[in-house]
Amino acid sequence: MTRSTAPRTPVLVTAALAAACTVGPDYQRPDLSARTDAAWRAPVGDAVVGQRTELVRWWQGLGSAELSAFAERLVAQNLSLEAARQRIVTARAQRGIVDAARLPQAGAGAGYVRAGTGNRGLNFQGPPPGKQVDVYSLSVTPVWELDLWGRVARLVEAADAAIDVSVEDYRDAAVALLAQLALAYVDAVTLHERIDVHARTVALLRATAGLAQSRLDAGNGTRFDVEQTRRELEQTEGQLPALQQALAAAENRIAVLLGERPRDGLVAAAQPLRLPAAIGIGVPADLLSRRADVRRRERQLAAAVAGIGAAEAERYPSVSIGGSFALRARRVDTLFDGADALSYSFGPGVTVPLLTGGRVDSAVTARSAEAEAARLAFEASVLEAVAEVEDAAVGVGSTRERLAHLERAAAAARRAVDLAQQLHAAGSRGLQPVLDAQRALAQIEDACVLAHRDALAQTIGLYRALGGGWEAVELTAGAAAPRRTGPGTAEAEEPR
Repeated sequence: MTRSTAPRTPVLVTAALAAACTVGPDYQRPDLSARTDAAWRAPVGDAVVGQRTELVRWWQGLGSAELSAFAERLVAQNLSLEAARQRIVTARAQRGIVDAARLPQAGAGAGYVRAGTGNRGLNFQGPPPGKQVDVYSLSVTPVWELDLWGRVARLVEAADAAIDVSVEDYRDAAVALLAQLALAYVDAVTLHERIDVHARTVALLRATAGLAQSRLDAGNGTRFDVEQTRRELEQTEGQLPALQQALAAAENRIAVLLGERPRDGLVAAAQPLRLPAAIGIGVPADLLSRRADVRRRERQLAAAVAGIGAAEAERYPSVSIGGSFALRARRVDTLFDGADALSYSFGPGVTVPLLTGGRVDSAVTARSAEAEAARLAFEASVLEAVAEVEDAAVGVGSTRERLAHLERAAAAARRAVDLAQQLHAAGSRGLQPVLDAQRALAQIEDACVLAHRDALAQTIGLYRALGGGWEAVELTAGAAAPRRTGPGTAEAEEPR
């Protein structure tokens, strides 16, 4: 009696799966408390330490409904942001490709062959001399490489981290684009304000020129005063085209960010934007969760560590189970006659790496070096984030202090103009002090508008340095599709 060997294959497979393990280091996020536990170096101005301002839609704090509407359009229409969404879809598809390597694969085929041998021919693998044969076949060839050492598992782990990297890239792009939109909008509103200041200055100079002409006509003035006021008027009016050109450029930047063609009048002349009150910057450790670019670096490190395990697994034998199942017959009507037409082969195979020429060692060394470089880049990104917040906090305080000084100077300049006009009208002073006072007022009012713009820009820079705005961005249906986490399972993506 011959003992059957069929049950041995399941026993071998079970034993192999029981012995499976995942080689290489398991990822643990580095402890960066030494980088983040210290207090802010020198918070000044309106930045508040320990408290954290709500940052989801920080642009609403500027008090412009038009800017808020632009932000919504940017999220929906910006072309760079849409490209970033598609990179998320690509990363998730790549993860599916990698994950498929640990699942059984099979191919099917069908064929027809007519073979024959001549009367005097010699054919050791075909029909005998003088015969012709038709052969019909259906076949299935399955193969399954067992992931005994976790090579594919590590590659899937790296692919999961790559998905997270693409998500954080998308969020970081949104943060940057929303800040660029706000800055362009601030520039446009500032130029509207500067044009208004210019119009008030021109009106004032025209009134002064009219007064000089009237005094000349009455015999109380001089031609010199008339020509001097005309010079001031023409010189001031000549500044308008440059302001209008800058306004058009700012509106064009906004249109491109919105994914639209540039057009005139995109930004309506509006009230000056509001400077938000005190901004809570929290503590440095908040940046690990707030900043999308910092989270991206951390995910890149996780992917690099997983790559070490994938390279390490190449040192060990690989086991695969494969075979072939075919139905072959000389006539189509007998192709499905069961066992009479069946031929098959099935069994495991082992491949052992013997001589690799140092390839595996070099691969492990390379992956380890990449992981160390990623760790250093992660730490550097934290330091850079802290420095950006420090710089922006100082900028917010200094620009607001400068604005306060200029606003007091502008009030004094307006009083000086009134006094100069009164003295000139009374005949106590000539026209030159009036022109000097008007010129000084125009310069200081323009400087006030620019200082207000700088204070807004520094505030926007602080919001961006704190990582504000990415929560307001929602992924599209395609980019937010569930990602596979194992055979036959799916798990919705959770933001980290």
